[in-house]
Amino acid sequence: MSFILVPKNGEDIQINAWNWRPTLELLRDAEIIDDELFEGMGTHGCKAEVDATTANRIADFIEVRLRAMKPEQRVLADLTVTDKPKKRVIFAPDTKIDQIDAIDLYSASYEWLVAFRDFSGTSGGFEVL
Repeated sequence: MSFILVPKNGEDIQINAWNWRPTLELLRDAEIIDDELFEGMGTHGCKAEVDATTANRIADFIEVRLRAMKPEQRVLADLTVTDKPKKRVIFAPDTKIDQIDAIDLYSASYEWLVAFRDFSGTSGGFEVL
């Protein structure tokens, strides 16, 4: 499952839910987006809209976050930062949920955060599909 971000200016960007969910958690934790926008941006079909002011705040916030990270790091779903490589998980019919560390599955990579910062800063606002 992926989300498509459609800017007012520039090209669309697509992101999978594994990277998108922790990104939204970061934005909500920093109080850049409220619970209502958080829900809309994380739900398919809601067409949540981010105005230009909020998009610029997102870019500024992520820039500061990136200064405290290294390229090999990623932000986990619980908002901690790790440099441990992401575990590869193969879902099979016999996979047991307790065998999977869900925190590790959802993570916003440094590379994604760079791309999202750049996108947000030049978007003029965007819509999440």
